[in-house]
Amino acid sequence: MTVLPGQKLSIGESFISIAAGLMMFLLPNDAHNQFESEIVCYGYIFVVGLLITSVLIMLIKRYEAIGTEMLATSVFILIKLVFSIVTGIISKGREYWPSLNEYNIVSIFLIWVTPFGIAIALRIVSGMKSDSNDKRRSFARFMTLSMRSLMIVYGIVLIFKLIIPTTPKLEAERSFYIIPFDFIRTIISDIGTDDIVYLIWHLIILMPLTFYLSVLIPKLKVWHSVIIAISLGLAIEALQFLFNTGTASVDDIVLYISGAVLGVVLKNLIDFLRRKMTGGSDKCMLSFEYIPLPRKPGQGAQIVEE
Repeated sequence: MTVLPGQKLSIGESFISIAAGLMMFLLPNDAHNQFESEIVCYGYIFVVGLLITSVLIMLIKRYEAIGTEMLATSVFILIKLVFSIVTGIISKGREYWPSLNEYNIVSIFLIWVTPFGIAIALRIVSGMKSDSNDKRRSFARFMTLSMRSLMIVYGIVLIFKLIIPTTPKLEAERSFYIIPFDFIRTIISDIGTDDIVYLIWHLIILMPLTFYLSVLIPKLKVWHSVIIAISLGLAIEALQFLFNTGTASVDDIVLYISGAVLGVVLKNLIDFLRRKMTGGSDKCMLSFEYIPLPRKPGQGAQIVEE
């Protein structure tokens, strides 16, 4: 599939991209209305999301179109959340508290990662002979839009699922685990479906943040992500303990650190795959900044297209 050189989307192209974002936003609810099994719903969301994004990129053939689709989807999710909070408070008063269930979270993940994966795959396999500085600008704009989208949905999930998933119970007794690996051993010794979900959830929750930061700061190292995970993990556990909305645990921080490292590793892995595909010519694919085509040995100064 050929992606055309990057330029600002026209009004018509922007409208089509936003319409695609709206369809992606409506997918989880549509799937839930048609199927009872959540596994089938997830498969439906992925397949239809794949089709929507593929048709969009075939129609517009610009990376920005996918980024605009993703950002539109995230904005629609945010608007829906704000609307539900306002109407919930008006109708139920203090008894209302917004919440995200497992289906909401997995659906949000799917409708973000599907278009992102398509754009990344297209960029990884695109050859250097067909590459251009305009296409690099196009992909840089896609990264900016997609990362803004990521931070919107990530903030929603982090706040309403991890920090304050339920009404704060300030006067109730609090629970906490301070012995390292004690809580993890307890779970593994009698593991069930809910326990697996718990471990995976706490393992991946900081991945989006460190992935974003490694794109924003290309020189971010693994040990930087460990420091970030420890700091943010302590803050999250402290807030959970303060609001009494979860079990504060040292083991949670251990899982946060593992996930934070994975976020940086994932970014480096994508860049590594691009380097392998281009024979080392393209060393950093994921970036907010436009990176001109590398000069060939013995070539003069690179002419930057404007």
